[in-house]
Amino acid sequence: MNASKLKGNLLEFIIRKLLLNSGFTNVPSDRLLIYNSRGLKFINGKGSSHDADVLMAPPIQMPFSYPYRLLFECKAYTHRVGLSVVRNALGLRYDINEFEIVTKAQLAQRQNNRRGNLAIDNRPRYIYQVGVASVNGFSKPAIEFAVNNKIPLISLNWILPETIARLFNEITDDFIVQINENIDNITSFLKGYDNQEGQQFIRSGDNVLSRIYNEFLNFEENILIGLLETGDLIFITMKNPENINFIRENNNLVAKFHYNENNREQWILSIQEIYNFYFHLPKRIIELWSEESFDYRTGLEIKNRFFGKIFLFVRDENLPFRIIKLDKNWLNGLQRE
Repeated sequence: MNASKLKGNLLEFIIRKLLLNSGFTNVPSDRLLIYNSRGLKFINGKGSSHDADVLMAPPIQMPFSYPYRLLFECKAYTHRVGLSVVRNALGLRYDINEFEIVTKAQLAQRQNNRRGNLAIDNRPRYIYQVGVASVNGFSKPAIEFAVNNKIPLISLNWILPETIARLFNEITDDFIVQINENIDNITSFLKGYDNQEGQQFIRSGDNVLSRIYNEFLNFEENILIGLLETGDLIFITMKNPENINFIRENNNLVAKFHYNENNREQWILSIQEIYNFYFHLPKRIIELWSEESFDYRTGLEIKNRFFGKIFLFVRDENLPFRIIKLDKNWLNGLQRE
């Protein structure tokens, strides 16, 4: 075990927890197409099997389509993730979606036009989306490639306090030596296994790993995942934990959207002028706005174009999402000014 591997496991843990808290579920092994080996989860593809860092199923599915699954590649680099990693994610998406089991017996069956059975493998089929998660962001070419190929990106420094990203960089090989006798239990816990020893060491320790874990615990329950009608993901945070109960208890929600004049990447979703939620504008939308020099009128058009409706995932067995609609009367008033 080295520092890079431990940071990768920790990033996987955080991404998995964020998705679980929004109602996503772990995809279990079927011991064939998806299987566990050496403490890792693998998924078969057309060319080979692949290590599946975080493999989840969303709480809702689209009708008239095979069910979707979401796989995140986690890269805990000390620098921004570059183009090559995101390009590899596109190749991974192709490889696992194009995979099919075709045997010699099935090929022989196809020669018989009067066959009674279908000459295909009788198994559930899924559509896999592949995204990339990082600690310290992405390069511009990586973001551009991701946008053009519909690859979701998540960076911890977009959605969590910047102290967490900085602490990641303090996990070194020297630190691994210090915790070496506990490393197997720690890794097991971070991989999602019920390892009490590993959890207790991280929770109660006085080290960089414990500080990251405990600081993340302070925020994880205050983050929800939103989906725009354009398919863009946003991570909504709240300073008052009671606001999440308001979301869960109401469904007819109408919101106004404001941005920070000093940092136009930071936006506020405001409901009834009382309940405020915070999120970072998706990178591709920022790029569109920056091309217009962050013009006020273009900002209004972005609100109208991208935030007409948000599907907000919540952990609720009866209704796994809430719909937040843009306050059109408010926006129309601003556009007439």
